[in-house]
Amino acid sequence: MYLSSSKILSILAASAATITAVGAQTPDGNLDPLVVEGIAENSKWASDGRKIPGTGPGAADGGDLLRGMPGVAIMRNGPQTGLAQIRGLGGDRVRVKVDDRTITPACPNHMDPPLHYAHVASGDLVELFAGISPVSAGGDSIAGTIRIYRPEPEFAAAGASLLGGELGTSFRGDRDAWFAEARLFGATDRLRGEYRGSWMDAGNLRFPGGTVRASGFETQRHTWIGSWRTDGGFISVDTGFSRSRDVGTPALPMDMVRDDSWHFGLHQLERFAWGSWETRVYFHDVDHLMDNFSLRPAPMRMQAPAASRDYGISSSIETGLADGVLRTGLDLHRAEFEAEQVNAAGLRRDTFRNNRRERFGLFGEWEREWSDEWESLFGLRTDYVQTRAGAVRNQFGPPPVAADQAAFNAGKRTHSDLLVDVMAALRWQFRDDTRLELAAGLKNRAPSLVERYLWTPANASAGLADGRTYLGNTALDPESALHVALGLHHRQQRWGASFTPFYQSVSDYIEGRPIARLDGQGRPVLQFQNIDRAELYGAELEFDAALHERLTLRANASWVRGRDASTGNPLYRIAPLRGLAALDYAHAGWEASFECEWADAQNQVSRIQNEPTTPGYAVFHLRAAREFASGVRIEAGVENLFDKRYADHLGGINRVAGSDVGVGQRIPNAGRFGYASVRWSF
Repeated sequence: MYLSSSKILSILAASAATITAVGAQTPDGNLDPLVVEGIAENSKWASDGRKIPGTGPGAADGGDLLRGMPGVAIMRNGPQTGLAQIRGLGGDRVRVKVDDRTITPACPNHMDPPLHYAHVASGDLVELFAGISPVSAGGDSIAGTIRIYRPEPEFAAAGASLLGGELGTSFRGDRDAWFAEARLFGATDRLRGEYRGSWMDAGNLRFPGGTVRASGFETQRHTWIGSWRTDGGFISVDTGFSRSRDVGTPALPMDMVRDDSWHFGLHQLERFAWGSWETRVYFHDVDHLMDNFSLRPAPMRMQAPAASRDYGISSSIETGLADGVLRTGLDLHRAEFEAEQVNAAGLRRDTFRNNRRERFGLFGEWEREWSDEWESLFGLRTDYVQTRAGAVRNQFGPPPVAADQAAFNAGKRTHSDLLVDVMAALRWQFRDDTRLELAAGLKNRAPSLVERYLWTPANASAGLADGRTYLGNTALDPESALHVALGLHHRQQRWGASFTPFYQSVSDYIEGRPIARLDGQGRPVLQFQNIDRAELYGAELEFDAALHERLTLRANASWVRGRDASTGNPLYRIAPLRGLAALDYAHAGWEASFECEWADAQNQVSRIQNEPTTPGYAVFHLRAAREFASGVRIEAGVENLFDKRYADHLGGINRVAGSDVGVGQRIPNAGRFGYASVRWSF
């Protein structure tokens, strides 16, 4: 019997993230429920992959599709800079796979994170592994794994053909934004071709009190996919490009004025009598340009061209072993990264030159059903990571910069780390309506290129966006995280609930620490350093109840605390206690929802970064939709119904002068606005 990784998800998800299948809505206003979709035909387990019904009215990037998931928060430094945070750990600590590609941001401040390149279409899947991810989901990360990917290609029956697609357009009033998208496909019983395209144009964000300068964007994405059906599976080839212009990032010192990328991928899956074999090969290239004067006033003009290239291959085999399922595989990834600064006189300074990061991983995991009540999953993985940096060049700057350059070029610029991950998960179905799940794991992450090779102090922080000046550290050690999570899940005919507490201890946690050197504002430079240990702990709660055959109540809440275990100082940029409560109505093609999105005050803030606190808030949204037999779906709604001024704690601090938001103030969320969309499926 063929068993997919959907079984792994079911073991881990509740004890390590709990993604439910209860009519949750996307935060962009799409009222389609997130549908659980099984991946393996013969698996009695339901996949915890979520089927995305479409980008809906206004999903700027892949980050918008993750909001509202318990345990997940999105850090934003601009409208297209969605950085995922899972249980308090974010940025490079989260492994994000877009169609199973690992993407290295070209910007040293991560204004183009992997979720920026997610080209999401109707029917795609989102999978979340929080903390204790299975070793087959990847290594070199400690927070967990997020996958956004296409389902297997669908072919026509023998002698038949398939033609279809979707066309959609939408408008959002918070930034006078227009969106259009298309998905077209045709297939025979052996061949399939598909096109996906989207275009978005948005102005500056409006809030009660004015507009946020440098917060608009224009972007388009195009993908072509060709698939060939084999005897036991398929082979797919995909290629495409994305183009972004004038993307504002008000929480960063520059904006993304141009970002062009293209990719190529090959995906093969074959099923045999003894199991299955799957292989992926990909390439992703980014050409990126930032400046500080096109979208904002600047006392001194500066440009920063950058580029990144990713090459990857992964191959895995699944077969039976000792009344269970054995999965083994390998994956290789190579990242090339470089960036420089160009001043108004045309003089140049390398920020990163000829940087390389190569990772080679091997894994094995074994899954077994011991009885109707007990199941388990055990995994072991090792990754070898090597990083290198070229000698840097510099044509401008004060004397300390020249000294930094000489020291860096004369120092050691090649480093190697050997990482070992181990995990175990147990599931006990001790009643028909109740199960208990326990998961534990040891995860490791090698330092990023920014953390290790930022050779002179600069406003480059891999997306931290705290306004401070950072310095790299070639002496960094890998982070090592111990995770433990316990999940209790109860399901009755008309209601269900899940409660998942967790604890994470991270040794050699990498954090910016002040050194005896001042930046241009007289503040200490922060150097990336290993601290002895960081602790993160919290819990997630989900609840749903059918109040009536047409009326459903759903709610969730997430809470996390993070601190330096030695000093007790809170970690930087941690989401507060937050959640969502909603009342949903559905009948005869009509849908409606009344939502309350809320967050507690965040007073547990980092003293090192002088992080400001944020007050709590509660905002309300009203949504409605109508589905017609012709395949047309119309949606409309009002968000922030009472026009409340509020700011997400992870929304970033404004650095743009001449805005209706003062420099140093937290960037607010949108005021009251309406949206509407129409989509035709055929």
